[in-house]
Order: sequence, then C-alpha cells, then structure tokens
Amino acid sequence: MAGSPVVAELDLGGSGKQVGRLRVPLSRDDSGWGTQLVPIVVLANGSGPTVLLTAGNHGDEYEGQVALLDLARSLRPEEVRGRVILLPAMHYPACAAGKRLSPIDGRDFNRCFPGDPFGSFAQVLAHYVDSALLPLCDMQMDLHSGGTGMDILPSAVGHALDDPDMMTRTLAMADAFGAPITLVLREVNAGPTLLASAERRGIVALSSELGGGGRLHPENLAITKRGARNVLRHAGVLEGAPEVGPYGPSRRMTVPDMGHYVFAPVDGIWEAADPLGTDVTAGAPAGRLHRTEDPGADPIPLTYAATGLLWCVRFAGRVKAGDPVAVIARDL
Repeated sequence: MAGSPVVAELDLGGSGKQVGRLRVPLSRDDSGWGTQLVPIVVLANGSGPTVLLTAGNHGDEYEGQVALLDLARSLRPEEVRGRVILLPAMHYPACAAGKRLSPIDGRDFNRCFPGDPFGSFAQVLAHYVDSALLPLCDMQMDLHSGGTGMDILPSAVGHALDDPDMMTRTLAMADAFGAPITLVLREVNAGPTLLASAERRGIVALSSELGGGGRLHPENLAITKRGARNVLRHAGVLEGAPEVGPYGPSRRMTVPDMGHYVFAPVDGIWEAADPLGTDVTAGAPAGRLHRTEDPGADPIPLTYAATGLLWCVRFAGRVKAGDPVAVIARDL
C-alpha cells in the first residue's frame, strides 16, 4: 500500500517535548489544498520503550481526552525513559463536534483500520496511525468510554487472544492500568478497530470503557488519569510501580459471546429494569421496550440471557432495532 499523505509537523524521532500537529489532506469546494490539523504531543528522553496513548477515537467520549490533555501539560521529558506519543483528540473533527462519527465523511473512525491512504478522511488518518505510529510502539492504549449512547462500568478492555503469551502480557498491562474491572471482550465487529490493528502487529495493546452518557464523570476521570500514568510505569517509561486505586486490585471479567448481550428487536424507548453494576440472573427481566407508533400495544419485555454483572447499559432512551441495551460480564 502507498505511503501516507499525512505530514507530522514535528520530529517523531526527536528528543525533549514537542507539541505539534498532524496535517491531514482535506480538499473542499473552497480549498482544494486544504488540510485538517490533528494535535500530537511527543516526549522523548534517552533509550527505552515507546508507548502510544490515544483518546478521542470517538468525539463524544471525554475521559480519555481530558486525561491525555492533563498528561500532555504535566509530563516532563526528564521524567521519561524512552518515548511517549500522545494523541488526545485523535479523530479531531469528531472531537470538535462532540460526535461519535466523523462530521466530514460520516465514518466510525474505530471501524476504519488499517485504513486507506486513498480513502476518505477517516480512512486516511487511520492509515497514518496504523502505518506510521504503530510500528514505533512497544505498547499502545486507546482510551474510550460509552459516549452519548451507553454507560459502562470503568474498565480496561482487551480482546480474547489466541496467543497465550500475548494474552498474559495484555492482562498484565490491564492489571497495571488499575480500573475497577479488567474485561476480556469479544466485541461486535472488532476486526477494523485500532486495538485489533495493534494486535495484528504484535503490540501489547488495550482499549478501555470509562463511563459514558455523553458526560465527564469526575470519578471516572480520576481512574483514567491514574491509569494512563500506570501504563507508562508498567512499560518502564516512568519510574515506580503502578498505583492501586481505592477499590483495590482490578476484577478480571469477560463478555465471552453475543449471548451476554441484550439487543432491541424493534425501534422504541428503552426502560431498563436495573441500574448499571447490578448482579443479574439469566431469565430475569432486563426491561421493556415502548413503541410510540403503537399506543394500544403493551411494551415488549426483554430478559437477560446470561447471569453476571450488568457491565453496560443503554444510556440514551431512544433505541433502534439491533441496538444493544445491556451487556453482561462474568468473572474470568
């Protein structure tokens, strides 16, 4: 595949602290040579591993964006052994708009990997991250939350991997991040994600889910800030051992299959039976789906198909057929 048309306006191999931009081509009716600027921060000092921390993959997920902005301001080059690359608003157009999908090309950036240098904006940017940044990395973490649609218990998230050594190293990184939950997930359409792209390159990598509801929750932000520094400590980029949160060691859990999801069968308004974090039982009521277009019909009852912890719930009231309204995790 051809090289990337994206230009980094800093030296990825340089020392010290650099704050710059990625210049992504974006031709418009009124600007044929237009570009979109994506903020990037690089801190490097001496020899050591490279860690890439990203946030703003989806623009309506805020804990990671604010945590990496804080890290970009506070981290000093002399603290670093190796290199830290920060993309606090990776999918910048979506971040500026506060939206999950790109306001430029309508794409979900986290379903564009490994990208295409000849594609639309999101595909071009994904190709640059995959082809120019990931090959530099020893570890990578992409900070997510539930956005405007979902609310999720704060978790470090890894995929279920066939390689036992990589699975062990991934779980060790997740334990170091120190969220209340470490989740091994089989997610819907995982292949085109940044996490899967890093895994294909043999990089120890994590995602996360750190709240949601389209808001910035102070407790979840504290977890995210501590976790980002913990990953750098775990990698050996920062000195010291990872800090343990006030809730103790991370609880290892899994969502092993689609049977642990509850999906809406039709459009409607979702009325959940239980709050996030409830222990639920297979066969128990999950909630009811109200159909405004049929006022004479009873709400549609839905039940849980699995027993475990209510790890993720629908936050937005209105749902469409096929939307997940609940996800159940069980202990790993």
